Amino acid sequence: MGNRSGVWGFFLIIALIAVIILQITSMVQSDRFYSSLNRLDDILSGRLYRGRKISDSNFDSSKDVNSGDWLIWGTTKEPGTINPITRRDIYATWVVWRNIFEGLLDYDYDSLELKPCLADRYEISEDGLEITFYIRDDVHFSDGVPITADDVIFTYETINNPGVDAAHWANYFRDIKEAIKIDDRTVSFVLKQPYFKALEITSFQDVGIIPKHIYEFTDAAEFNRRRSAPVGSGPYIFEKWDVGQQIVLTRNENYWGTKPKLNKIVFKFITNDVAALQAFEAGNIDFLEPLPEQFADKLEDEAFTSKFKCLSYFTPKVPYFYIGWNNNSVFFKDRQVRLAMTHLIDREQIIEYLLKGQAKPTTGPFYIYGPQTDPDIEPWPYNPQEAARLLDEAGWVDSDGDGLRDKDGVPFRFKLMIRSGDPYYERLAKFIKDEALNIGIEVVIDLFEWSIFIERLLDRKFDAQISGWGGVVEEDPYQVWHSSQATDRGSNHVSFSNKEADKIIEQARRTLDSETRNELYRRFHRIVHEEQPYTFLYIRPEMRFLHPRFENVNIYRLDLDWLQWYVPIEKQKYR
Repeated sequence: MGNRSGVWGFFLIIALIAVIILQITSMVQSDRFYSSLNRLDDILSGRLYRGRKISDSNFDSSKDVNSGDWLIWGTTKEPGTINPITRRDIYATWVVWRNIFEGLLDYDYDSLELKPCLADRYEISEDGLEITFYIRDDVHFSDGVPITADDVIFTYETINNPGVDAAHWANYFRDIKEAIKIDDRTVSFVLKQPYFKALEITSFQDVGIIPKHIYEFTDAAEFNRRRSAPVGSGPYIFEKWDVGQQIVLTRNENYWGTKPKLNKIVFKFITNDVAALQAFEAGNIDFLEPLPEQFADKLEDEAFTSKFKCLSYFTPKVPYFYIGWNNNSVFFKDRQVRLAMTHLIDREQIIEYLLKGQAKPTTGPFYIYGPQTDPDIEPWPYNPQEAARLLDEAGWVDSDGDGLRDKDGVPFRFKLMIRSGDPYYERLAKFIKDEALNIGIEVVIDLFEWSIFIERLLDRKFDAQISGWGGVVEEDPYQVWHSSQATDRGSNHVSFSNKEADKIIEQARRTLDSETRNELYRRFHRIVHEEQPYTFLYIRPEMRFLHPRFENVNIYRLDLDWLQWYVPIEKQKYR
């Protein structure tokens, strides 16, 4: 009997332990379940992206053990202005975009989808003609002034002010009928007609919201002259611009969101590419975009690759490079002449020898791996004989036997504008000059400092020029290719005009179905290929050298995100 009681007691204890374990397991599972629900709520409410919470953030990077150090960003060109509205080059964009100025929405670097930034949510009407943004109640500019609908509307009105030098932005807003302030935290945009990029454009993702109390003006010329001391809402604030030397940004300790870990970003100007690489190797700069041939050479240098990070990648933002023929020039108004110029330039040789293979040929203005481009279009071949035939047909022949072609008494002697201080562009221009001379055309290389180059481009003071256009997630060619943008300092620098192309561009803007729109763009691609307003040279990957002390360096589908980088405290160089 006693033994039975002991056995039953033992089983009772085991049963009680099992019940306790089940209860604990249930509680843990319940906690996990509610934690998952909370995380899902964060995601659905737009507060969590890739593990980074962008609201309810009390994170103070100054208390983080890995907070500190500077990023010395080397660049071979100094921007002409860092006014976010009137800026026109990539060098200014590097300084102000995302560092100082932010939009209502921003692109997720991995998904390439728009996500909340200064606005926590938005609504689009059923007909697609009204977009309403709800500004977060905790966002403010670096001086502490809250961001309101007044700032959003002021940004919109500034871009569309005909006196402001912002035609390159204003063309995207041509389908906006009006901007309406609903209340201090709510603003709506009413469209005249559907536009496939309306959400991106009305969120000012690529421009940023500027503070009305800082930038308000009575004279547009006064605003255009404002080229320095930018003030925005971003994670960095402007500290100083030592002209000819550097622009310094300091971490915004009053930032509304998650602060970056790097204390400063210094954009150091070294206009000579060889000197810039030497400065990088000496440790005087941390981050550099080298020339393609420099990148190729250093990839074969084991001592270099073992010491530094060498990054090469394609994204929708990579630029394409081209020779732009001024379609109003006496030399290049004829399509046959432009096509002849393309035939006489050996682009494969340029890629193989000048770029050391660090590029791919391209045939049009769209990202070569994107859905807008027509992959069936083949580059025009290198064919000097065909070039000569086309020139003969166009009436450009050597009528006086002096070795140069001429027409109506005008010798075929044109100026090729390039930016000065860039050995690669000088070699490329010399390559083109030699090719042209072989068939009776004289090329005069016209060198200008970067800021002057841009002004001459906007004023159409060139016969031909070599440049590049950076890409975006989804291209709208209106800015660069529509005939309306050929005047008033618009971005159609070569004055390309084609009625069918204009019609396609306008129709594509109104087409919300992506496949139908992409087919329209492929038709546009074919027109540009036939007309050759540009000789499309190549597209090349982004190439960067980076000091190895920086960590959390990821190559996303969109680009690198330097705002995520940090340096472990034991490796920090600058205090």
